Amino acid sequence: MKQFRLSIAVLLSVWGLAGMGVANADNGAGAYGVKIEKSEQKKVRFHTKTASPIEVAIIDADGNLLYRGLIAKNQKKATSFNLNSLPDGQYFLTAGNNSWWMSQGLTIKGNALSVDERNMQQVMEPTVAAYDKNKFEINLPAYNVDEANVAIYDAQNVLVQTDTFKGSTRRFDLTALPDGAYTFVVGPSQKQFMTRINIKH
Repeated sequence: MKQFRLSIAVLLSVWGLAGMGVANADNGAGAYGVKIEKSEQKKVRFHTKTASPIEVAIIDADGNLLYRGLIAKNQKKATSFNLNSLPDGQYFLTAGNNSWWMSQGLTIKGNALSVDERNMQQVMEPTVAAYDKNKFEINLPAYNVDEANVAIYDAQNVLVQTDTFKGSTRRFDLTALPDGAYTFVVGPSQKQFMTRINIKH
């Protein structure tokens, strides 16, 4: 029960200051100009210049969701997150939409917060292109992502093939599959993107 109450208190505290405007910044780092930086002792600022809404979340090291919100498109000011009520530990500020996803690690220790750019993961929407008849290449632009998953479904949503790969490209020979529409689901475990393709013999 104590843990449950703490989570509610944390959620209310984080929610209370999320979305309050602060000084405008123009430092384009990360996907679509996203930058996450420490602003005060236990506060972070989230800067973005995206033309579409962004889903943001704060998650603890155990995967518990502490906050989820939406940043409006074309927002001119940074969004500030107040993490004062969080205890020492590792946290992740995640953000993304249908085109990209990122996760920035945050560490709270001794009542101070640090943002380590080396602890950032980022993945962009992959491209799936035919390089020969019924053969396809996936190109997945990513940063600090060790492994990506691929699942291929037929038009009835039946799984026909799975794979994992490291690096940014992977090729698939689908000549053995029957004619029809198929869906590639590609990405790391935290974020998947869908692309539809057609096979015709």
